[in-house]
Amino acid sequence: MIWRTPFALALVAACLTPIAAPAQPPSIGYTDPLAVAPGKATDITLRGAALAAPTGVWSSFGGQIEVAPGIEGNGTKPDQVTYRVTLPADIAPQVGAIRVATGQGISSLRLVMIDDLPTVTDNGQNKSVETAQELTLPVAVDGASEAESFDFYKLNAHAGQRISIEVFARRLGFPLDPVVRVLNSSGKELAYSDDEGGSGADCRLTHQFDADGAYLIEVRDIRYQGGGGHRYRMRVGDFPLVTTPVPLAARQGTTALVSAAGQAIERAPRVAVNVPSVPPGGQVAVGFRYPDGAGSSFGTLVASQASEQIEFEPNDAAEQSSILSLPGAISGRFLAAKDRDFYQFDVAAGQRWVFAGRTRQLGSPTDLYLRLYKADGALLAEVDDNGADEGQINHTFAEAGTYRLMVEDLHHRGGADQSYRIEATPYQPGFSLSVEGDKFDVPQGGVLVAKVTATRFDYNGPITLSLENGDGIALANNVIPEGKNEVVIQATAGAGLEPGHWRTVAVVGHAKIGEKDFSARAENTAALKGLFSGFPYPPEPLVGSLGIGVGPVFPDFFKLSVAEGAIRLPQLVGTATFTVKAEKLNGFNDAIALSIEGLPPEITADVKPIEKDKAEQQITLKGPATLVEGEMRIRLVGTAAHQNQPKRVVLDQIPLRVSPPLVVTVELSGAVKAGDKLKAKVRAVRDGGAAEAIALEWKNLPLGVTAPTGATIPAGQNEVDLELATAANSMVGAVENVLVVASTKVQGRDIVVESSPAKLEVTMP
Repeated sequence: MIWRTPFALALVAACLTPIAAPAQPPSIGYTDPLAVAPGKATDITLRGAALAAPTGVWSSFGGQIEVAPGIEGNGTKPDQVTYRVTLPADIAPQVGAIRVATGQGISSLRLVMIDDLPTVTDNGQNKSVETAQELTLPVAVDGASEAESFDFYKLNAHAGQRISIEVFARRLGFPLDPVVRVLNSSGKELAYSDDEGGSGADCRLTHQFDADGAYLIEVRDIRYQGGGGHRYRMRVGDFPLVTTPVPLAARQGTTALVSAAGQAIERAPRVAVNVPSVPPGGQVAVGFRYPDGAGSSFGTLVASQASEQIEFEPNDAAEQSSILSLPGAISGRFLAAKDRDFYQFDVAAGQRWVFAGRTRQLGSPTDLYLRLYKADGALLAEVDDNGADEGQINHTFAEAGTYRLMVEDLHHRGGADQSYRIEATPYQPGFSLSVEGDKFDVPQGGVLVAKVTATRFDYNGPITLSLENGDGIALANNVIPEGKNEVVIQATAGAGLEPGHWRTVAVVGHAKIGEKDFSARAENTAALKGLFSGFPYPPEPLVGSLGIGVGPVFPDFFKLSVAEGAIRLPQLVGTATFTVKAEKLNGFNDAIALSIEGLPPEITADVKPIEKDKAEQQITLKGPATLVEGEMRIRLVGTAAHQNQPKRVVLDQIPLRVSPPLVVTVELSGAVKAGDKLKAKVRAVRDGGAAEAIALEWKNLPLGVTAPTGATIPAGQNEVDLELATAANSMVGAVENVLVVASTKVQGRDIVVESSPAKLEVTMP
């Protein structure tokens, strides 16, 4: 869901000017509070860095989001901004996410709960039993755990009262690994929870009190670590502790009745769920609460396109097998310890089917163990999902017939929370994709790069990548070639996407496999796990969702110049060398590739890059000895990249002059009075190693002005000083085109050139 803020237009105008250094995009360390409430407005403060002048905010849970009014300086402070979030009353409790954009880019995701419990804040003084913070139930506490410390909370309970406690920390992306204990007033432990199945590193418990009195709840990190980032939300009240709904899936576009699996679920009624036709991430959050309770718990329902089936007992033995229709999916539970369920199905010879278990990624603590049998009981395959990944059996059936699938918990556990789902699908050649990162900041008109990796399944051809919701963003290098498994894509933000613009995109791969069109959306689970402190199963609607934020124009990072100004290519010699100088800026010190454009075919260039840590490079031009004298214009192009941003510098209209291999110039000391002498300096520029004497003759001297006869520039030298004599009766006035005619040999050939014209002025004595 996208909302724009009043700061957007003003910020765009302010950010059009290039800056001197790459911008700092916004970041969110945590939100205050850690949850928003359904059915009312909640002011939630994003705390972090570079948050001033936001241009918009995105959330996974929709509703209405606007910069909260009535707060002095709201939206101008770099360390915080407060939004008012208004959600519909019927939205289910869940874990969602939020991110914010400014003119400098976009933030990473920050997980946020939707919670119908009232919120209080850890008072920071509750570090001992004596200073325990008193709670009134039901309540949710937003706290922060300090290193080598405890947080204590006090409540009053009566005999027979049951409470549920659950701590969200890792499931909100924080590094805290919480432990929760319930103690009596004497400090005796009554209940304990750590790393409850289905909640990852988080904990939850339910406890019934035997007597009236005051009791304590203790929260700490299992490793006694802490700090500002070790935050948690502890929920305490009379509510079920749901792991999953039962069944775990329902068909898209239907209304399903589901029950709760978990602890303290006896009084939780079934819930009617309207399953969307196209739900984000293919999942729906389902809330459960007691009819007379205050506060909900939630589970995740798969919105399926498959034929959904449910387990019916008894099916604990092969001869009691339930029928499994293929293709399809089935949901079940191990209600008792050592429970096992058998399913029977028929296949044709040569068919290949995939049986995939799904438990912990949906919130169930079950570790599935799958075995595939022939009808006579012979074992064909087995797999367990103990570890980070859920397990699956991928099997080609050599013979037609009846087969059985047996499933059980790896540790033979049973109970109301031990739910599972198995999907049976025909094998499909194809691929899956992954992309690095959860968000990208790109300068206006700049480029973002991202590595996309393919895992192939019996398909080795090309994979074409596109950007979903990528209007205005040009994608290049977007094909994973045949036989390759990765590519680094380049996406260029159009110049019309101004600073402050942002959007959510996805990378999608396409291929033609046989006669079928195949596509897959790239996931970014690894990046989300890193972002969320190792939480093994980030919320599915967030997986593959990539934020793109547009920042200011990337600053210049190099300039070029030609040291010689004009380039001279001498005839006969046919070779010229000139120097390109680079000014490297803003921390850039890498190589700059050079090229020459606009040369005629008969002239070639030997061009090498300006190397890393260097500031200049020489370029050599070569042409035939018979080049015609004249002048042309060429271009020098330099290209480089800094922080993935490309830059192309063009020096246009550089003069390239084809000239004789000898150039002579004349310098006169100034005006001369008739009857006096005038000093003249004649200089020569030689090419091709010429060093012979140069004979000099004057041309167009005024009447009465004479030059020494037989004057030369001696061999091996490049200049000579001469004197011109003027007679007393020399013609007074100025002659603009006095020339020196120079003669010598270059590479054995006679060369005669004229100097550029000089002005000679004779004045009255």
